[in-house]
Amino acid sequence: MDLTSALTDSIGRRIDYLRISLTERCDLRCAYCRPGGGGAVAQDVLTAADVTVIAEAAAGLGVRRIRLTGGEPLLRADLEDIVRRVRAIPGVEDLALTTNGQTLARRAAGLAAAGLMRVNVSLDSLDPRRYAELTSGGEVANVLRGIDAALAAGLLPLKVNVVLASPSGPGPTDLDGFVELARSRPVHVRFIEAMPTCGHASYLPAQQVLDRLAQMGEMRPVEGPQGGGPARYYRLDDSEGTLGLITPISEPFCARCNRLRISARGDLLACLFSSAGVSLLSVLRGTRPGEEIGALLRHATAGKPCRWAEVADADGIRAMHVIGG
Repeated sequence: MDLTSALTDSIGRRIDYLRISLTERCDLRCAYCRPGGGGAVAQDVLTAADVTVIAEAAAGLGVRRIRLTGGEPLLRADLEDIVRRVRAIPGVEDLALTTNGQTLARRAAGLAAAGLMRVNVSLDSLDPRRYAELTSGGEVANVLRGIDAALAAGLLPLKVNVVLASPSGPGPTDLDGFVELARSRPVHVRFIEAMPTCGHASYLPAQQVLDRLAQMGEMRPVEGPQGGGPARYYRLDDSEGTLGLITPISEPFCARCNRLRISARGDLLACLFSSAGVSLLSVLRGTRPGEEIGALLRHATAGKPCRWAEVADADGIRAMHVIGG
């Protein structure tokens, strides 16, 4: 690729990662994702063809990593078709999915066959009662079956995301369970500080979790798995997997941000906290969508804020199910 065509922002950050939300719908109702119920859920507006056009334009500008998000992307009946289309695009080197795992067990093998490379699974508690409370009825057993099915299908590395937030106080309270998960399976458990997009959920500094983990054994810093990202990883004693921390509040990593986002409503967002996005829908329905989307990707990159705090507006922050997790 001609480096002059790559997406580079005003402070020199190379943008090579695009997150595309496929739906606002979800079979769970996590308080930090849809605070207060989250309001109306938009119907899915991006077709499989739309996603393909967007991904092709991005890959032509140097985007090498694409993540499919939601809402819950497994609610899309055409997800395997989307995966197949995106994976076939020249230049796409990494195609991943974020899911709550509730129905992953029955689709993991098919997604892997379609070309999906890896998954991140959201799992904020291993205690069945607490998990059901946090998610408004989700079942931990379904998620664990999904994790095992994804491992068997070769969707690796597999990362487990644990948001350090709840409506009733900071968590998690079951660190022992997550340590055992990393000991018994080759997974990468990441504890993520809650951001303002999480509504009124409580905030817990990740350092407090690290301090608690350090009391359970030797925490050795290790190199992170494929996929890069902002996490710091550790191996506890002889664990098969790793434990990681993602610290957007206590130790912001905006200087290394390499991503753009497309919401399920078709809006292009330069930052997680962008209150206004550029709609791609009219362009997608035009005569030269690829060329015009490329121009919009460049424009969004040029205007990408240096730090999320510069654009965070409590009145304008979108809920996570709208942005795409």
